[in-house]
Parts: sequence; C-alpha cells; structure tokens
Amino acid sequence: MSDYSLSFWSAAFQAASFICLMAIPWTDGKIRISVAVIGAIGIATILGFQLYVGVQHDDIGLGIDLATMTIFNVILFVALSWGAERLFRLYLLKRRKGRNPPPL
Repeated sequence: MSDYSLSFWSAAFQAASFICLMAIPWTDGKIRISVAVIGAIGIATILGFQLYVGVQHDDIGLGIDLATMTIFNVILFVALSWGAERLFRLYLLKRRKGRNPPPL
C-alpha cells in the first residue's frame, strides 16, 4: 500500500468518525445510538493510534498532545453541531408558530 493510499484512508476514517459525532444531535432514536457508538469507537481508535505514534517516536508528550487536540476538536465539533441544531429547531418552531390558523 502506498503512502498516499494510507493517508487517504486514514483521513477518510477520521472524517467519517467526526461526521458520525456531528450527526448525533440531528438524529433520533436507535439511529442516534448507532451513530454515537460508531463515532465513539472511531474516536477511541484515533486516540489510541495517536498515543501509539507517541510511543513509537519515544515521545509520549507528542502522543498526549495529539490526543488532547483531538479531544478538543471532538468537543468543539459536537458543541457547534448541537448549537446549530438547536438554532435551526428554534427557527422552525418560530416559523410554525407565526402562521395564522386556517379560516373555518
């Protein structure tokens, strides 16, 4: 496997994991649980790999820095997604409430 292919698949895996986490507020029911589990497993895998990179380079600080940055990204992405979902929901509720009832 070439370096470009490995870089592509690792980037695709990371993007899919973050998209699953960002989709949590937008889903409901069993789909929400499935998306949350897939996202959590993906992020846990990424964090484990980043710590492994730090150990392989004999610099555990590097691994901890990478993992810390990923955790902050997860918090930021989920918070922004949740906030956007709440604003969108409030907009739709306000729009629905503002409509006049149909005449009898």
